[in-house]
Amino acid sequence: MKIIWTFTLLMIPGVVSSISVTGYSGREIIITCKYDREYTANEKYFCKGQWSTICSDLIKTEEKNKAAHSGRFSLYDDTRAAVFTVTIRDLSEQDSGTYQCGVDKSGQLDSYTEVNLNIITETNNHGTQSPSSSSFSSGSSLIISVSVLLLLIITVILLVIVTLWRLLTLGR
Repeated sequence: MKIIWTFTLLMIPGVVSSISVTGYSGREIIITCKYDREYTANEKYFCKGQWSTICSDLIKTEEKNKAAHSGRFSLYDDTRAAVFTVTIRDLSEQDSGTYQCGVDKSGQLDSYTEVNLNIITETNNHGTQSPSSSSFSSGSSLIISVSVLLLLIITVILLVIVTLWRLLTLGR
C-alpha cells in the first residue's frame, strides 16, 4: 500500500512562501497548491530551482479540471477549489531539492510557493528498498519478540511453582 503524503501550500500573490516536505524513495507525494480565484484561467506550473534564478519546468498546463502528465509528474488544476495538485511518482534521492509551485501572471511577478523536498531512502535487511515503513516493521517485530519472550518466562515460572507445590504437597 502506497502512502500518499499531501501537503497544502499557501500561495500569496507577489510573495514567495516556503515549506519543507519529506517523501520516501519509491513512493509518491502529492503537493496541493492554493492560488487566488482571480487566477483560475492562468497557466499553472511546477519547476525545479530557485524562483529568483532559472527554474526548469517539470510540468505546466493551461488545462482546467483535467490532469496533465509529464513523465513521473502530474498536475491537476481544480478551478472550482482554486487549487492545483502536483503528484511526483517513484521518488528517488535525486528528487531532493528546491522546487516552485507557480501561477503564471502575464506582465506581473508570478505567484510562487517554494517547496524544499527531502527524500528519505528506506532499506530492509537485504539492502533493497522496502515498500513499507522500516521503522514500523522493526518496532512491530521488537514488540512481538518481547511479548513472546515474556510469555515463555511466565510459563516457566508457573511450571516451576506448580512443580514445587506438588513436591511439597506429596511430601506431607
